[in-house]
Parts: sequence; C-alpha cells; structure tokens
Amino acid sequence: MELDNHSVSRGLALTKAVRSLDEDSTITLPDKIQRIWDLLSATKNTRLHGVQENILRWLFKQMSGTTEDAEQVRRYPLTWSILSHVFPKIPLQTLGRSLASLRFVSILHKTINDIKTARKKSASPVQTNGVAHESDLKTTGKRKRDAGFPSDIDELRTPEGCIKSAAEVFRALSSLLDQGGHPTGPNTPERRVGSEHIKSLFSSSNEETRDIASGLLLTCDRSLSVLDRGISRDQEQWVGIIASLWSLRLHNKDDSFEFARHMYVPACSILSRLRGIAGVAPVTVASNAVKDIWIRQLEQFLGAYFIRPARHVFATDDNVEILQAALKITKRNVGGSAIVMWDVAARTPRDSSDPRSKVEHSSWAQSVFETLLKTTRQLEPLDRNEVITQLLDTAIQTNSVPNTAALRAVCKEHALRPDEADWDLIAKIVACDADVFLMEHTLLDIVFDSMSSHSSDDLATRDAIVTKIILPLEDAYAKARNFSGFLKKWYDLLCETPKNLLDQTIWFDSKIRERVASLVQGALTSTQLLRVLEDDLNSLDDDSGALLVVLDGISAGITEEDFIKKLDPEIFSKASKKRTYENLPPSILALRWRIAGRMAGWETSDEVDRIWKELKPGLKYILKKSALSNPETSEAFSCCHKLWLANYPGGRNGADLTKLTCSFLERLRSEMKTDDDLSTFQPYLDRAFRYLPKLAELPKEESNDLRVLIVHLLWRAEKQFASGGDAQLGSLIRSLIHNFEYEDEESLVDALISVPLDTLDTLNDAETQDGSTALQSSSILLTLLEFPQEALTKGRRKRIMSSWKKHKSTVTEHAANDSQYSLAVLRLLVKVMQQPTFYEDMEFGDLVYIASNIATADKSTLVLIEKLVDLTLRQMVTSADGPSQVAYFSGVSHFVRNSGRSVSHILLMKGLVSALHNSASSKTSNSTISLNDIAQKLEEKVKICLSIFSETPMTTAEDESSLLELSFTLDAAICVAEVHGGRPISLPEQTISQLESKSALYMSKGVPIGWKLQAFLFRNYPDRYDMATLSARLEQSTGAIDEDLVYDLVDAFVKARDQATRDRLLSDLVSGGKLATGPLGPLLAVRRLVEQRQGPVPVTSDANNQDVLGLAAIHDRLVCLLSQAETLRHFKHISDTQLLLLDKHGNSMTQFNIETALSSVVHVCSQAGPKIQDPKAAGEIYDKLYKIVALVLKRHRLRLSGHFPILLTALRALLSTLLADPKTPTTTTGAAAASSQATCPPWLTSRLQARHAERFTRLLTLICEPSAASVARGPSRARASELDSATDAAKRAAGQHMYTVLEWYIKLQLQAPAPAPRAVRKALEPGVYAVLDVTPQGARRVLNESLDANGRAVLRALFKDYRRAGRWSGV
Repeated sequence: MELDNHSVSRGLALTKAVRSLDEDSTITLPDKIQRIWDLLSATKNTRLHGVQENILRWLFKQMSGTTEDAEQVRRYPLTWSILSHVFPKIPLQTLGRSLASLRFVSILHKTINDIKTARKKSASPVQTNGVAHESDLKTTGKRKRDAGFPSDIDELRTPEGCIKSAAEVFRALSSLLDQGGHPTGPNTPERRVGSEHIKSLFSSSNEETRDIASGLLLTCDRSLSVLDRGISRDQEQWVGIIASLWSLRLHNKDDSFEFARHMYVPACSILSRLRGIAGVAPVTVASNAVKDIWIRQLEQFLGAYFIRPARHVFATDDNVEILQAALKITKRNVGGSAIVMWDVAARTPRDSSDPRSKVEHSSWAQSVFETLLKTTRQLEPLDRNEVITQLLDTAIQTNSVPNTAALRAVCKEHALRPDEADWDLIAKIVACDADVFLMEHTLLDIVFDSMSSHSSDDLATRDAIVTKIILPLEDAYAKARNFSGFLKKWYDLLCETPKNLLDQTIWFDSKIRERVASLVQGALTSTQLLRVLEDDLNSLDDDSGALLVVLDGISAGITEEDFIKKLDPEIFSKASKKRTYENLPPSILALRWRIAGRMAGWETSDEVDRIWKELKPGLKYILKKSALSNPETSEAFSCCHKLWLANYPGGRNGADLTKLTCSFLERLRSEMKTDDDLSTFQPYLDRAFRYLPKLAELPKEESNDLRVLIVHLLWRAEKQFASGGDAQLGSLIRSLIHNFEYEDEESLVDALISVPLDTLDTLNDAETQDGSTALQSSSILLTLLEFPQEALTKGRRKRIMSSWKKHKSTVTEHAANDSQYSLAVLRLLVKVMQQPTFYEDMEFGDLVYIASNIATADKSTLVLIEKLVDLTLRQMVTSADGPSQVAYFSGVSHFVRNSGRSVSHILLMKGLVSALHNSASSKTSNSTISLNDIAQKLEEKVKICLSIFSETPMTTAEDESSLLELSFTLDAAICVAEVHGGRPISLPEQTISQLESKSALYMSKGVPIGWKLQAFLFRNYPDRYDMATLSARLEQSTGAIDEDLVYDLVDAFVKARDQATRDRLLSDLVSGGKLATGPLGPLLAVRRLVEQRQGPVPVTSDANNQDVLGLAAIHDRLVCLLSQAETLRHFKHISDTQLLLLDKHGNSMTQFNIETALSSVVHVCSQAGPKIQDPKAAGEIYDKLYKIVALVLKRHRLRLSGHFPILLTALRALLSTLLADPKTPTTTTGAAAASSQATCPPWLTSRLQARHAERFTRLLTLICEPSAASVARGPSRARASELDSATDAAKRAAGQHMYTVLEWYIKLQLQAPAPAPRAVRKALEPGVYAVLDVTPQGARRVLNESLDANGRAVLRALFKDYRRAGRWSGV
C-alpha cells in the first residue's frame, strides 16, 4: 500500500509539473526538461496518457521557431529521450493525429539541419544534464542519471554534441517506427489505422523526409570521425532506420536520381571507410558485429533504391545516366564510389526464370564496367590500377566478367605500363579471361618478355607471377586444346636465356614443371606429345639445358603404358645419349639424373641394363668426386637408388649398384665425421633412411654392409641431434625408426636398437659424466622411446632393466640435475614394464629407490612413478608363486614395517594396496604380507598427513609440493576406502574444520585440489553437509573447471544418500534456474545425477517430496534452457543431458517431451536461438541438434505417428540453417530476403560444411529407410497386423509428408543470395534420393504443382539425376 501511495504521489507531481511548465520563467528550459524526465521515469505506467500528450505538445511548442532557445531544445538529447519514452505510452491513432497536428516532420527536419551544422568547441563552461539510455531502462526497470548529456548551446553545437543529439534522435525514431511498423499488442482495427497514421507522416512530406534521411546518413558518416572508438553497439539500428524512412516516401520515376543526389555520396563514403577500399584507411570500430550490419544494410539500401532502378532503366532504354550522375557527384571519392557501385551492381541477382536474364545481366555488367572504367581515368596510374584490380576481383567472385575486348584494352592501357608491368592487374585479367592473351599472340609475347626480364625480382614477386599468371595460362592452354603450343613457347623462352643463367630465370620454377606434369597426359595424346618432342623441341645447340627442363616436366607426368611405350626412346635419346651438357649450372645438370631415375622405373630389365651401361661412367664419377653440396650429386644418388630398385631382387647389375651405393654411403659417413653441420647431408640421409632399409633385406654380404652403414649413419645423426637439437634431424631419425617396411626384419631392428643399448651402457659405465655425455644419454633415452613396443623383446627389456639396476646411482645423480632426463628415464621404465619383465635380482627395493631418489616435486614425475609402481606390482601380484616372489614380498614386508609418511612412501603403499585389492590371487600370493595390515598402515599415514596439512599455514599450504602431497594423500584415502568397503576415515573435529576452511579457500581461488579435498570430506563425513552446501560449492566452479572434479564431488556427496535424497537434489538443481548461465557446476551435477539415475522417479505421498520433479518435467525444463545457453559448454552439456533423458530414460518421457524436444531444435535454429559467439559454435551446435532429432527417430519413432508435422518443422529448420550463409550480404527483397534473414540464428557465424550436410542426409535416411528396431510394434499390435511389414508401413507414412522437405530444399536454393557449396549439395544427394524413393506418384504431382517454373526446373534436374544414379533398382 505504501508503494501504491508513492506511485500516486509521483503521478500527481508529474501532472502538476506539466501544468506549471510555462508559469515559472526563472527556470531554464533544460532544467524544466530535466525535471520532466525525473518525474516521468519515476512514475508508474497507467492506462491514462493525457499527461504524456501534454508533454508532447509542450516539447514541440518549445522546438518550433527559429530562436536560439528553440534550437537548444531541439539539440538537447534529453528532449528526444523523453519523446522515445512517451511515444509507446500514447495510443497509435492518437499519437499519429497529434504528431501530424504538431508538425512533427517539420520539426524533425529542423533538428536534422541543426545537427548537420557543427561548430568548434567553445571555451565556456559546460552544463550537463543526463539520463540513462533506453537499454538501461530495460535492464533495471528504472531510469538512472548519467552525466553524459550536455545542455549548453555551445556544447551542443560541437561535433561531439551533435552526435549525442543524433543518437537520441535515432532512438526516438526507432521507437516511433517500431510503433508504426510492428505495433505490440493485439492487432485491432484501431492499431492498424494508427500505424497508417504514423507512416503517412513521412509519406506525405516527400522532400522533408528525403532531407531527413540524407541528413541522418551524413551524420552516420561523420560519427566515424567524431567518435573515438568509431561505431558501437548503440548504433546498430541507425542505417536500418534511415532505410525505413526512405521506404516510407512516395516513390516516382525520378527517385533514383534523388537517391543519387542526396544519399549516394554519404553511403559510398561510409562503405569506403568501413571496408578500407580505394586507399582509405579502415576506421576503428568498437563492435565488428555492428560494422558488418552497417555494411550489409547499406549494400541492401543501395541495391534496392539505386542499382535496381538503374538496371530497370537500362533494360528499357539501354542507358546508365543514373550511374553517371552519381559518379559525377562523387568526384572527390571516385575510386571508392566505383568499387562500391560495381560491388552492388555485380551482385544484384538476376531472374533465373527468364532465359534472357543471363544475356541481359552480361550486357548490364559490361555497360557498368565501361562506365566505371571511363570514370577512373582521372585517377593517378597507381590508384587507378588498384581500383581496376578490385573491380575485376569482384567480377570474378560474382561471375560478372567483362568481355574479352574490354579486358584486352585494360591490359594494354593500364597493366602494361612503359616503366613496369602491373602484375596484380594482369593476374586478375588472366583469372577473368585467359583468352585475352591466347587470342592475341603479340600481347602474350609482350607479357612473357616482361616476365623473363623480371627473373631477378624478389622471391615474393616471382612466386606471385608464377602462381597467379603462368600456371593459370598453362590451364588455359590445356583447356583450349593447345597445350603443345605452351610447351613450344616455354621451350623457346628457356632457349632465349643464357646457359649460365638458366637456373635463375622465372621459367625454371618448379611449380611450372609440376603443373605441366599434372596436365600433360590429359591435354595431349601420346602421338601428339611424341610429335612435340620430335618436331618442336629442337634447338640449334644440342646441349641446351632448356630441353632438360621441359623433359623434366613431361617425364614427371607420364604414368600410362601407352605414353611410356611411345615416348621412352625419344626422351632417353634427348636427355642422355651423346650429350655433353657443358657450361650448365649444377641444378640444370641434376635434371638428367632425375629423368634417368624416372625412366628406370618404366623400363624392362633389358632396358634398365641399357640405361645402366649408358650412365655408369658418369654416375660413378659424380658419386665419388662431386661435392655433396652439389644438387647434381643428390639427384645422382637418387638415380642410383632407383636403378638398384629396378634391379631388385636378383638383377644382373644389382651387385654393382649395391657396391656403388655402399661406397657412397661410406664416403658420406667419413665426411660426416669431420663436419658437424649436417644440413648438407640431410637429403642423403632422408633417402637412405626412408628407402634403403628395404634393399637391406637380402641375406647377402653386400646387404649386411649396407645395414651396418645405415646404422652408423643413424647414430651419427643422432649424436649430432643430441648436441644441436635440429628438428629436421629428429624427423629423419624417426622416419627410420618408424619405417614399417622393415618392422619384421629382426636383423635390421636388432642392429638399430643394439647401438643405443650399448651406448647407454658405455655412458653409464663412465666414472664421471660431463655436460655433453649427460646430454647424449638423454638423447639416447628419447631415441629408445621412439622404437615401437614390438621392438622391445623380452631379452631387450631385461637388458634395459638390468642396465638401469647396475648403474642406478649414476642415473639418479644425473636425474637430480636434469628434470628432462629423469622424465625420459621414467618413461622408458614405464614402457618396458608395460609387458611382464622379470629381470635379474629384481626386488621391491628398486621401486623404493626410484620413488625416494628421483625428484618428486614435479607432477609429471610423480605420475610416471605411480604408473611404474602400479605396473610392476600388478605383475608381481599376478605372477605364479615361487622363490623370487617370496623374496620380493619379503622386501615389501620390510618396507611396510619401516615406511615413513613421505609422498613417495604413500605412493608405494597405495600401489601395494591397489594391486593386492584388485588381484584375485592376492589372498594366497604370500603369507608375509596382509592387505588389511597394509591398508591400516596407509590409513594411519593418511590421517597424519591430513592432520599436519590442516595445521600448515596457508602460505605454505599453497606451495606446489604441498599441493602435490595432498593430492596423492587424497588418492590414497580413496584406495583405503575401497578396501574397507567405504568405511570413513575418522579425524578430529578440529582437523575436519580446518580442512573445510582450506577447501573452501582453494575452491574460491580456482585451485583444483580444493575440489578433491571437498570430495574427501563429503565421502567421509556425509552427515556434516546438506544440499545447500553442495549447491554453494557447485556455484564456485569456474569456466575452466575440470569436469571430472565436479563429477567426483557429486559422486562423493550422493554416495551415502538414498534415492529420494538424490531425486530431491536433482529437482532442486533444475528448479534453481541457473543452469544456462553462470557457473557450470550445477549443470554438470544435473548431468551426473541423470547418468546415475536408474528407473523413473517414483510417485510418493510424502509431503516433503510432493514437489520433486519427475524425469519428464526435468526434460521439459532443460528444453526451455537450450536457447538460453550462455556459452558453448553450457549448450553442449544441456543437450547431452537432454539426450541422456531421451535415451536412457526413454520410458519416462511423455508425448509432450518428444514434441518439445523437436520444438527446441526449431527454436535454436531461429533468430531467438542462443547468442553464442564462438568459432566452433556453428558446427558443434548443429551436431548436437542432429543428435537430438536422430535419437527421437531411433528411440521414439512410433510416437511420431500422427505428429509428423512437428518433425517436418524441425527438418526444415535444420535444412535452412545448413544452407544459410551469414557472411554473404543479401540484396534480395521481399519474401526471399525474409526467408534468408530468418535462417541465420545468432550462433551461425560461419557457413556449415559438407560433414554437416551428411548429418542431415542421415536424418532423411533414418526417416525414409528406417531400421526394423526403430519401428517395431508391441506384441499386441504385431499380432493384429502380422502380414503388414512395420518398415513398409513407416516408409508409406513418410512418403505422405517428406516431399514437403524436398519442396523446401528447392525453394531455399532459389531464394538464396549465393548458391550452396557444391560439396554440401553433393552430400545431400543421398538424402534427396531417399525421399524420392518413398514419395508416391500422387505426392510427386502435388510437389510439382506447388513449385513455380524455376522450382519445377530444379525438380526436373533432381529427378533426372535420381533416375540416372540414385534410384534403387534391386539386386
């Protein structure tokens, strides 16, 4: 009642204040407005609106006129804030009449003219009155003061003041237009009439509305310069409001000229600055999302009211005067204007139903391009070429390429400048239409000559020329069926290059040869290629290196038998026979060995012998005398290997090639001993390690020599790797160790692994270890770890363990100084003990020694020690009884009696308890030890450690070593509890209280150990805690919390609780309303409790449990939260829990749950879906939605009988989201635009891929090709229809509805501003064919009738493909 009295008093105060506005002349107008605002924002809303109308009339009275006071009121932001607040309070019909009588549009026009006029800031003091924004009102329910609004007239006239005024004007217009366009509440006749009144305000004042829209757009442009951080989230609706105002005007045939004169210049300026085009630096923005919205809306605005009318005029009169007029106006920004205009004009979609539209679009694009080209001539050459390059880039993207003549003119006039060629522009011309060069050889020669002269340019320029110009020209030659012409031209250009510079010319680039290799067999027949070799590739200089370059490219692409048979003699004669090749660079000479190596793989044994005899002298000389840094030596070694491979096994020349290879490897080994830099040797080592082990398999003396050389090379490389750590060397070493081709060759494996084992023994035998020796030991260990598990045979494992036992003091001393070495030792011991290994003098003391002497301050070290202890003890406990086991467990007994409380001893005892408890034979394994005794001793140590920790000061307790000790102590407590059947560990009350405080402090700081400690307390002292405690702990979970910690905490809490308490906890967590936002703990707890739940929640008459939610109600609550998920992790856990309920507790789900599950999919795919901005959100959310629908189809298919429309709605939503493209701005209008906008949920930040289309296809096949289990009926229904197949009935039911999904798919393709990727459409084909399989003839007829001409054309193509490739025709 007191609150009501306050509201009434405030309402009366507002009424009195409004009535007395003109009575007191001593109060300034800003103060009066501020007083109105304060009272208005504090007054409770009522059905009466007389006061608001009085405020409206008074404000407009003050704003009318030309005095400075009127200007001050118009400029004052708070004035427009009041209007935006008042507009929704007045009924529409009344509001429209009032605004018309008060000349609202005229006053708005004056206000915009005022805002457009800004002055420099004066030095006078500034008076400010403030108010919170509308967004503040929505979030808090009350308007608060904000000292951000100036009221002094000089301050309001500054640029900053003008922008603040404009922001509130936009806010008021948004409120007004929302009332006129989308009024809230029931759509009564009065509201419709009022809405038309609002619209008529602007439509009846055409010129004023035009000037208002123009001024507001100019203000948007100026805000980019005035605001320090550029556009922000508050400006999101500005461009949309301007477009709405322009659309309310009465349009006529001169509208496009009006647009060009008043709107085009600021629109181009804004787009140029936002996109950073035509040399304009991109402006800084506070919100990239708003920036994207502005760009998209401005492009739509230009397309709808400027480009489309201009295109319509062009189609009628064949002129572009409108565009020329706009370009003439934008002389100060010609480049940006041209780019913006072309970008919108080229992307304007054409009418696909009109067969002439393609020709008309090409003619339109050609005319626009030529117009823009003429306009850009006034620019400087560099700026002009940059603009033209961007125009052509847009033309390529939109498939609006100008004709060949226009492109040729661009190339001659702009690209081929006298001083230097513009390679970027030439690249775009080639990408548009390579016929520009292929059809005019003179132009092509000029370009090629320019390329040859730029061979000395920087690598980036050369690479760009090759990648973007030469390679596309190669493709164009092949497409034009004139690939022989390119080969001839390429050969001639190489011949024109001096021999000594041949490897430096751009035409020697390897990418050119690789592209030739990929094209040659598809572009030419074997006969044509032979003719090219015989007739065209002939030089006056028989030893021209150009021939080798061309032959290298051709030979690399020859794989077919017909080509090999015809071209082999010609290639061999040109490449090798009677050729001296003098004065050529080594990289050119190396090509003949590469060609010969390829030919060795083509030939028969006799031909290989012929090649060997021809190459033998030169090959021997190079491998013996040539420098290893010479590329010819590397290719000669490769050729030698390929010749040997061609002679393998049992070839006539195999012995000679083996001998030659071994002699070269011996040379390689000797030079590696004297040179520490192995970069020169890496190509040879790579080939030796990857390919030569296969040739070392034969049991011959040469093969043994080769095997020894490979091993020596490996360990020489390993030694260098140990000292230098070269990553490439490490990769070479791993390539040999992981070579699967020799994994069954025990002789080679033994040779490789024996060396590190011997080396390790030698290094450990050394009395002292200097730094280099220690480093090598670590490298040897890492190399041993690279060997596969199968290489560690029983003998080698025992040798490793015996070696460690023999030198453990040396190893421990080294490990104490090098943490990486200690990790390597432990990793090797763990790898060895993964298989049963009983080495000599094996005893429990070995584990004690490791745990006690290797540093245990590092978590990784402790984890490895724990794993080693578990593996070793499990092996000993499960082994057969014998003297060795008796001796081993005698050591265990001795250790247990004398063990301390260090973390290493706790770790060992925990391993003992775990191994004995988990072993079936533990009770009879040995009489010297007792599981219960060890567990009791471990429990005592746990108590002592926890008591000491509880008394430790917090500064010490936060030390990493203390936290590690506590973590392993808590693990030991869990192990003890398992042995004792869950019996709690008793601690003093004071200790428990201290542990509780430390746990709470750790959890508040985000330290994971706090969760483990709290779980220990929950598990051992359940009576001390209730559900409120658990909820409070769950609220402390951060975003990066480990899920297993939360699950363990929940398990510990519910362990001693009955099912009723668990149900109550689950119900309370779901009812808390905090699952979709904030901490993840409550949501993870709900998921865990659902996982553990067995059977439905029972109905109980207990008064305390009357409000416990059932599983169906829980599912309903979670479905509602799905669209409210704050982060991707929230969404994934909510959907996973929903899947658990639908699957594991499917019998508890009602028909309502099934329908709400499908409805949630529709809601998530709508614009009201979760506003999750994450790079992975699009794919992962779509996958979760797929799983929900798929599970409904698999587990609840029968419940869809008679409820198919809700499934169809979900499928349409998923399909719309799949085909939507949030990045591509659409210029469509009407239904197509609305459809496109509606299919982009907020979380869809990138286009979905083919794998998501495969998911949707799977849904279609689940519906149209159901499994027998998903449609199986109950026993009674099965007997009633024994002759009716359940799957056939399900297919018939699906056939009556699924054609609507196909209809939607066709319409989406037609409405989309850009076609779906081909991979997506390809992935959808099986699903489309499955729908057509089950669609009866009658439904196909209905589908055909429901589509327009364009849709029927698409359907016809789909059905044709279905009949050809997708239709099932039986076995």
